[in-house]
Amino acid sequence: MALLALSLALASSGVARAAPTVTIKARADVALQSVRRTDDGRVQVKGTLQDRTTGAGLGGEEVELRIGAAQAQAITRPDGTFDAILDAVPGPIDVTLDFHGGTLIEAATFTDRVDPSKAAVDLTISTTVSAPGVVVLVSTAADGVAIAVPIAVRITPADADEPHRDLQLMSGRPVTIARADALGPGTRRIQAKFAGDAAHAPASASTVVELGSETVVTASVGDTASYDATIRVRGQVTDGDKRGVGKVTLTLVDAQKRRLGSATSGDGGKFTVSVEASLLGAGRHGLVVVATPREAWLKPNQSPVLFVTVGQPRPAPVAITIAAFAATVLTALGFIWARRRRQAPRPTDAAAASPGAEVARGGLEVARPGLVSTLRRAADHGFAGVVRDSVRHRPVPGAEVVITLGADVRVVTTSDSGAFAHEALSGGEWTARCAAPGHVSERFTVTIPHRGELRGARIDLVPVRERAFAIYRSAALPLLPRAELWGIWSPRQIVDHVRSARPPAALTALTALIEEIYFSSRVADETVLPEVETAARAAIAERATGIAV
Repeated sequence: MALLALSLALASSGVARAAPTVTIKARADVALQSVRRTDDGRVQVKGTLQDRTTGAGLGGEEVELRIGAAQAQAITRPDGTFDAILDAVPGPIDVTLDFHGGTLIEAATFTDRVDPSKAAVDLTISTTVSAPGVVVLVSTAADGVAIAVPIAVRITPADADEPHRDLQLMSGRPVTIARADALGPGTRRIQAKFAGDAAHAPASASTVVELGSETVVTASVGDTASYDATIRVRGQVTDGDKRGVGKVTLTLVDAQKRRLGSATSGDGGKFTVSVEASLLGAGRHGLVVVATPREAWLKPNQSPVLFVTVGQPRPAPVAITIAAFAATVLTALGFIWARRRRQAPRPTDAAAASPGAEVARGGLEVARPGLVSTLRRAADHGFAGVVRDSVRHRPVPGAEVVITLGADVRVVTTSDSGAFAHEALSGGEWTARCAAPGHVSERFTVTIPHRGELRGARIDLVPVRERAFAIYRSAALPLLPRAELWGIWSPRQIVDHVRSARPPAALTALTALIEEIYFSSRVADETVLPEVETAARAAIAERATGIAV
């Protein structure tokens, strides 16, 4: 998987801002393989150009080679290798390899001082991934004859230089590196370097391996729960090295495969999934927590079956039942349902128009007034409640809730629990806007005064990455083996499958953009959504015409 860089440039001239410009580039790595003198006194330089994250060779790219004032250009072969012959003075020389980058690839450079009079060493790395780790064999040869030399090995994440692990070994001897010694499961870059000696020139090579791991899900729940209680299933997700794994999606299902709730594991792998007991119904139920990791190198798994017994519902007194029925008949058509409205999401994504699209919805959800409060006059001049993530149902701290009535503008920021409150508001139709980093902002109106329905209100905000992935569906769904897999596969599985299908150019660019928005540690802003919509339309048009858009 290529490392993606997301660059958002907003034009600031005038009052209006231009649409964001998105640039997605792979990270390249240019390396020197060997330098040797030719019979005519010139120097032959060999090197490689690779995708730093995957280790795959980048073919058809131009690399500039320089030795002092002499320079030459070489075009890389399909496997990323290249070579050129340049003039050079006797003795040690400075060799520079420059790849100036391209539309989709970042630039890269390499500089080293070498002595071409020494025998060039051909260094190769072969790896075999096993359950406990990876077997590494570094082979070295000079003039076609195998030699045994000391090798320095550095292991890093595929897309970064830190953290790292350094090891020493001899070439020609396979060494098993435990997964824990290779920084744990994940995609790892292995670099091997020979520093050179009196007779041999330095040499280096690198490769990328994926160290997979099983996931283990442990969970617990109380044996019994009352009918009106909330059941909380707590547990932890760990990898094969018994380390907690964060950012894993946990889904609670019952024997009928119903999805009862979901959560995301924290940094230590711990999680809590909640479900209302009344949703299960009275009786004994078997529950399972299914773990779906985002990373391809982690395998999904599920917990053992958990059993919980839900008690019988308590019957309400007849008088209360009759009163509640009468109040419902009198007020449902007159007030509660007229006032209980939810702001419809703005039609900002192309996926909302596609059949079967499951788009997370945001907006205002007012509280249910009590039976007594619905009968008294509107006298409450406050607006208070909580801002929540519409997908994971978690509070959103730091969100701004801005309400406006004419020249009167009120701004509050939500607390750590997502709570906010506006008090002493004058009567009228206030225009409200709620916004938070990484979420799609919502707009709606609130009427002051009210009968209590705006106390304990809830504002749901849709994460930008979820809205972007919903837009992605319209373009990516046709590439899935079956349409229903969209609700079964994790986002990571969907993205990896689309990439493995070698999609056309527009869908490839859209997939890369979605991967950066959904899986990057950067918080995506909602201004990126128009660019996602444009890319999705291009991918759909490309599929319809068969021509790159």
